[in-house]
Amino acid sequence: MNNPIKNPNKWLESLKAGFRDMKTVLQDNNYKLFVKQLSAVIILYFLFRYVNTSILNKQTTVVGRIDAVHAQQQNEKEYLANKKKLLELEPRFPDISVKNDWLLRQIVAVFKDSNLLPKVGAAQAEDASNSAYTVATIPVDLNISYDSFGRLMADIENRSEYLRVTDFSIDKQKENLGQNTIKMRISTVFLKEKIAPVIFKDNPQQAGGKK
Repeated sequence: MNNPIKNPNKWLESLKAGFRDMKTVLQDNNYKLFVKQLSAVIILYFLFRYVNTSILNKQTTVVGRIDAVHAQQQNEKEYLANKKKLLELEPRFPDISVKNDWLLRQIVAVFKDSNLLPKVGAAQAEDASNSAYTVATIPVDLNISYDSFGRLMADIENRSEYLRVTDFSIDKQKENLGQNTIKMRISTVFLKEKIAPVIFKDNPQQAGGKK
């Protein structure tokens, strides 16, 4: 026996035959035969439509909630990543209250660790044009070999404190083979206000603040 669902042609022929029978009955004023069936079909139709609409609305609501959760999780990840980065970087910058001598003391310590005797400029240049930070720079001159200069650069810029060689020049010494005259400028940045202790009050010590 053919299944009308599996055989669409048979199903379509059955449907057409059913409509022809309905037309015949209606023409003979025997429509009462279909009242109960028609009422049941109408009820089932509206019930089916209501259930489908309800399911669709629930699906839309669930999808919306899932999207909201995903967005919240993404925002939380970005917040935690930025918080971690700020808490790691901000303590590396010196406090602006010690800007008058902090850089000089760091430079002296670096060259002492490297057993070098530089000529350090007496005047510290400062650029406070930026609203968030002040850049302080001190010039340094010294005589050194290429190898020693490379190690010195690595020592300066790999320290936990924020120090940078902003520019330098090298001139070979004709009278001392292998030696060079180095003129360099070492800089640091003083934040005018450290914001981590303010915006991350749940971690005052980690943010560099005090209870």
